[in-house]
Amino acid sequence: MKYAVVYSSVTGNTEKLAEVIKNKVGQCYFGKPCDEAIEADVIFVGFWAIGNSCGADVKNFIEKLSGKKVFIFGTVGYDNTQEYFDEILSNVKALVPSSNTIIGTYACQGKVAEAVKNKMKENKPEKYELVKEKLAESVNHPNENDIKLLQAELDKVIL
Repeated sequence: MKYAVVYSSVTGNTEKLAEVIKNKVGQCYFGKPCDEAIEADVIFVGFWAIGNSCGADVKNFIEKLSGKKVFIFGTVGYDNTQEYFDEILSNVKALVPSSNTIIGTYACQGKVAEAVKNKMKENKPEKYELVKEKLAESVNHPNENDIKLLQAELDKVIL
């Protein structure tokens, strides 16, 4: 079985999760989404949430997949609820062509970059006030518990 772990990470949150997966699966392609990774049988696709989905680089990669086993994982900055994670994961899963099999998903909160917080505070002060506590909480993620939960999900799909 040939594995690939591809991810997009701006602040290092998603990369931290990708490292956990790489350590679990052993030898694999590891890095940014690229055509080389498409040759794997099982592909772990990581993203940071933007606009309630993944970024264009991950979206473009996912749309190229055919006949693969896919595990989707990501980090989300603004909320730390399973309902919010599920909504974003559903949006990303919807991008996966039907010829593929989604074997698992995982999302957790990730810390939001200071520049993003400052931009929101400046451009959307009302929204910032609504989410500032959640943004403050994000500094502590991904944490040990988030990693343990990811490992439990991986144990379901990796023999």
